[in-house]
Amino acid sequence: MSTGAQSDTTKGGRGGKGKATKSAVSRSVKAGLQFPVGRFARFLKMRKGAQSGTSTKGGREGKGKATKSAVSRSSKASLQFPVGRFARFLKMRKGAQSGTSTKGGREGKGKATKSAVSRSSKASLQFPMGRIARYLKTGRYAKRVGSGAPVYLAAVLEYLAAEVLELAGNVARDSKKKRITPRHIQLAVRNDEELNNLLGSVTIASGGVFPRIHTCLLPSKVGKNKGELAVRNDEELNNLLGRLLVVMFFRRLLLKSSEKQSKA
Repeated sequence: MSTGAQSDTTKGGRGGKGKATKSAVSRSVKAGLQFPVGRFARFLKMRKGAQSGTSTKGGREGKGKATKSAVSRSSKASLQFPVGRFARFLKMRKGAQSGTSTKGGREGKGKATKSAVSRSSKASLQFPMGRIARYLKTGRYAKRVGSGAPVYLAAVLEYLAAEVLELAGNVARDSKKKRITPRHIQLAVRNDEELNNLLGSVTIASGGVFPRIHTCLLPSKVGKNKGELAVRNDEELNNLLGRLLVVMFFRRLLLKSSEKQSKA
């Protein structure tokens, strides 16, 4: 090949055909540098356009159309705080209060979806139905757990808790206390017949004992004459006295029969 072929190339790839064109030489090669001079020039132009409020689409001089940079609502109102973000939060809060929320958090984007409603709120209960259903399944109390089982169990537990708290609150109010203690719960449970039957074998920690004295341990009343004891109209006491009289009668009979045998 000739020296002209080494420095030039023919358009079309065949000798004698096409027009010879010179290969593109970058500005970095012309200046004998390794760093990209063209890229630095483009960045400087883009920075100058951003400072003046205009930018060239495409990033190069002479190419693209000059467009104005977007101006935020905060800069329009001469504020430092983000007005757009506050507006978005207010719209999200309004949607949460109305029961709907926009997916994506912006107006016009996403589909409106209803907020999740728990099963406890559907059944108008305070106890967590979902947690009770999970415990029923993990406890393996039965092979299958129906959908109505956690509802019924949560309602029963809530009723028992409300009943005990109401009675314990009444006891605390009678004792002129503002805080319910285990002692108040103990007195409330033992004074109620149904709760006492349900929790008869339950020991309440720090609850103390129920104040009660058996009738046999109470002192008997004294009559008009000194030394005369009044007999109570109590069934247990009458039965006890009757048994004692029977035992004393048979003992006397045995003593008399033994004396006769000894004399004979």
